[in-house]
Amino acid sequence: MAQSQAPHPGVALGGVFLSLFGALWLAGASYRYLGVSPAALAAIAAGAAGIAAWGLAVFRRRPPVFGADAAVRKRLARSFMAVNAVQWSLIGLLILALNVSGHVAWIVPGVIFLVGVHFVPLARLFRYRGYDATAAALVLVAVLDVLAGAGARTIAPTLLATGAILWTSAVLLLRAMQPRRAGGGLPTRAR
Repeated sequence: MAQSQAPHPGVALGGVFLSLFGALWLAGASYRYLGVSPAALAAIAAGAAGIAAWGLAVFRRRPPVFGADAAVRKRLARSFMAVNAVQWSLIGLLILALNVSGHVAWIVPGVIFLVGVHFVPLARLFRYRGYDATAAALVLVAVLDVLAGAGARTIAPTLLATGAILWTSAVLLLRAMQPRRAGGGLPTRAR
């Protein structure tokens, strides 16, 4: 699949997943910075719900480009599941290996690194180059965390950066999926 083609219409669901996983990282950062803060958790939940609702709305409005080709849908679904199965398997193995080797402080940056890397094949699969930027940003956060000493002192900003990257990626993805008018702007809703 050529990268010059428009993103696959199904990539809009990525905004939903990015909002939810971003919220988990942000909730972890909130806890590390503020302890149990109902107000912060409510704000994170509201942000995640808003982005997820936007993602679902964009997904429902997507053009049915591949709707008729069941073989394409099956291949896409299989490839997506394979990428995620590999990612989660590697995360499990990484956590086990780092626990056994006594490098527990590297678990968070290791997980962030693997999450980042998993966006590379997704960028090709869904023809969405923005995932390459998401991958690079997450890998950079993981490397910087390790270079800064990966531990209690770096965990909160690392969690915050990861959640912010995922939410920013969701917003940029959903904006990219918005239909454009001939004049270049976003369409306006008829009143």
